[in-house]
Amino acid sequence: MKNTQHFYLIGGYVFDLSDNIKFKPAVLSKMSYGAPLQLDVSANFMFNERFVFGAAWRWSAAVSLMAGFQVNDRWFIGYGYDFETTELSRYNSGSHEIFLRYELVKMYKKVVSPRFF
Repeated sequence: MKNTQHFYLIGGYVFDLSDNIKFKPAVLSKMSYGAPLQLDVSANFMFNERFVFGAAWRWSAAVSLMAGFQVNDRWFIGYGYDFETTELSRYNSGSHEIFLRYELVKMYKKVVSPRFF
């Protein structure tokens, strides 16, 4: 088994659309030797600093939808669904995932735009 290096580059920005709505577009590129470049484009919306809804598109491969909820200052829970847009969709009806995030170190200083990545 051969080890292969992987490289990731991500960029995005959080826009304040109103006092209660934030918009975060982002781009993720994934590179590894011997495999084609992967490019993901996503758009997420956050409502009232608690609810997150979004969608993503993987270049010529898949579409994803997600929803999440900020339970408290440290805990976030969410659900995602990913479905193929390639020939694999004949054999795969998509994938479901449930995710849980816990922030180990919480900075309690005032931040202009809270963490949304």
